[in-house]
Amino acid sequence: MVLAATLGLPAISACRTTPATTPAAQAAVVRMLLVNDVYVTDTLRDGNGGLARVAALRDSIERATGSRVLFVLAGDVLSPSVLGKWYGGAQMVDGFNAARLDLATLGNHEFDNSRSNLVARLGESKFQWLSGNCGEASGKPFPGVKGWDTLRLAGVKVGILGTTVVREYAPYVKCTDPDVVTSALVDTLLQQGAELVVGLTHRFIFEDSLTLLREPRLHAILGGHEHDGRRMEREGRLLVKGVSNARTAVLVTFTRDGLGASARWRVRDQLFTIGRGMRDDPVTLATVQRWRDTLTRRIGPDRVLGIAPEPINAIDSISKRESRFGNMITDAMRLGTNADVAMINSGALRFDDMMAAGPITRHMIEGVFLFADETRVITFPLSGARLRALLETGVRQGALGGGAYPQVSGVRFQVDGRRPSGSRVVGDLLREDGRVIAPGDSLTVTFVTFPACRSGDGYRIPEAAAACRALEQHPTSMPRTADLVLQHLERMNGRIVAPLTGRVTRLDR
Repeated sequence: MVLAATLGLPAISACRTTPATTPAAQAAVVRMLLVNDVYVTDTLRDGNGGLARVAALRDSIERATGSRVLFVLAGDVLSPSVLGKWYGGAQMVDGFNAARLDLATLGNHEFDNSRSNLVARLGESKFQWLSGNCGEASGKPFPGVKGWDTLRLAGVKVGILGTTVVREYAPYVKCTDPDVVTSALVDTLLQQGAELVVGLTHRFIFEDSLTLLREPRLHAILGGHEHDGRRMEREGRLLVKGVSNARTAVLVTFTRDGLGASARWRVRDQLFTIGRGMRDDPVTLATVQRWRDTLTRRIGPDRVLGIAPEPINAIDSISKRESRFGNMITDAMRLGTNADVAMINSGALRFDDMMAAGPITRHMIEGVFLFADETRVITFPLSGARLRALLETGVRQGALGGGAYPQVSGVRFQVDGRRPSGSRVVGDLLREDGRVIAPGDSLTVTFVTFPACRSGDGYRIPEAAAACRALEQHPTSMPRTADLVLQHLERMNGRIVAPLTGRVTRLDR
């Protein structure tokens, strides 16, 4: 906090330091600035975030300290976004080039599009991409991607390694065990003479924490994948992640006490909230503005669907449990298809921002559904017993509060997260009017294609097979969720109010 107050930097919302292990004299200071899971370069609608502000922050720290700050991105940048639907992440690479990013690790969303799209973006990047465990199907690295890199900062040889979460990717991607790769990469970096070794990762927090435990030679992990900001320490070493879309940036400072074999590193992290009143880097801002203008040229002028009398919270961490936002979306799906029940996996809702009180526009709704083909809706028959099984899938261990969590319309149920997976839905399922949905009841259910046709997020729905085959034969025959939501909001006659929560009752809270 002294840094901000004394040198005129933006206010620091949190400042945490791991204690020194020795009183040896300071010999060198290395600084890194982290962002992760950045899908838009622009300022968010709630006034937070903005890549131009982060770039200006980095510049101000460099001026204040008289030393270089390494700017790093812990994955997920090429997709998904409204602009990304048409430009495949070119707008993000252009923005981070303007902001002078130094290093990025591949995240899972880098593989959303084709291999040719990824290779094009890698070729356009003026910064170095890292991933030691994910590459081509042949086992070779993607063009321009390294497993590790070294550079000299403050007279110190710094080694950075990159790893990526292992998931079911497109056939052109092959990933290996990140922990096995990490140990080999640390070996290589130490052989290269690295004095400070840092992991730049895009993995789940529990995976990163185990890596920090298993690999004591790592001084820190700067990570991504979770969107809500995470932090932990282990024996003076740090694991830290920022909040998505550059709502925060984390300055990590490594201070070396002593020299030679007796040298010890202390690590200190400072959390900067990126928001109103901060300066913009003019070069980055001009790039952001140029891409902003392309949206209107691409999909036409925006139009107002109606006025929201109060804010609608669509921030990612909120929409992965029952939310008024999710209820509004599923109501649109159910009413637009005349189904008994509608469901959508929370990971399909990608707005990750506040819809402020005031006009709700077409461009805003397009920004919710960034995977157009995966959010077409299909309707199929289902028994009450099988509906219960689908709900169990969405609230199982690891899914409750995650992307698989089901937003619903037309059904009410109770959940106890303390119970084993498969038995967390407690009591009867109820229709909207309070009638019980018996196991043998026949229902029509609307769901989006990613879980229904591709078994996304762990769902298995053989009852949807016929509808999925019809969609394959005629890819535009099923409506887009975005179009159903647009129609639903326009039917509200100018006053857009999200329905209240209460469809899901949590018994474990």
